[in-house]
Amino acid sequence: MPHISLPLPSTKTYLVELPLCSLHVMESGVGPPLIMVPATISELENWVSLVQFMAQWFTVYFFELPGHGRSTPFKQTFTSEQVAAVVEQLADHIGAARFSLMGFSFGGILAMKTFQRLHARIDRVAFIAPCLTARAVLLSPFQKKMADRFSRLLKTDSVRSFLLRVNRWAWSRGVLVRLIQSIGKVEKEIPLDQKISRMGVSTMDVVACELQDILTAEFIPPPVHHQTPCYFAMSHRDPLLDHRTTLAELKRHFGNINALELNYPFHQPPSPFTYEELNRDFGETVDLFLPEAMRRPLKR
Repeated sequence: MPHISLPLPSTKTYLVELPLCSLHVMESGVGPPLIMVPATISELENWVSLVQFMAQWFTVYFFELPGHGRSTPFKQTFTSEQVAAVVEQLADHIGAARFSLMGFSFGGILAMKTFQRLHARIDRVAFIAPCLTARAVLLSPFQKKMADRFSRLLKTDSVRSFLLRVNRWAWSRGVLVRLIQSIGKVEKEIPLDQKISRMGVSTMDVVACELQDILTAEFIPPPVHHQTPCYFAMSHRDPLLDHRTTLAELKRHFGNINALELNYPFHQPPSPFTYEELNRDFGETVDLFLPEAMRRPLKR
């Protein structure tokens, strides 16, 4: 049965001063807290629909990674372990003794590292097309070698200076965009040119770390499976990550998985799903993942 039509949840954005950085946060909804960790080069405006969608059940907190957008960089070199510490600091800041967690794509690595750090405080965790193991990355040996080389070059002053100069001209950004699309199987519809044009040194630090983490990601499974409810959604046609390998990796860690197999021919949507599309295609499956008390009412 279709769900009752609900009003579009409002959002607000603000800066949170944390010990490790100043974090640019989007908040929406009323309910138990859900912290969403972002994917690569994520900016708040690209995630509004998903934040509002999840705000039908939770008070959602989404943030830009330190060094991205309006979030300040770490004083030390960016690491995903520090992001897990930032999530802990954010949870403490909002007074969340317990919370739920969600990660998409590279955010899967961040969510898993956060879960390993804070699993005793996490009620449920959702992984959407997550990168959880380098074994699932569908790049050729040559592409992996090029991505590794590119990530290492991003850490050098000479390459950073060159890329900052490149950002000034559309034609040179176009060359870089085509290189990234070729190496990383990034959908051509995604506006990489806009993102690269705003790239600064701190963003390059983040991208370099992300590439290295994606190419080397491995997590040691616990002696006994976690029984924390785990929601998993991913396309079996994902061009960047292998669905079967990713699900098998999750099963090494969690004993209570609700899996939704999708059929999209992309890793990241060429444009963000709308609030209406998310409700139409995913609303009922999210309801099934939640305790009955948190589910939305149905039409009679």
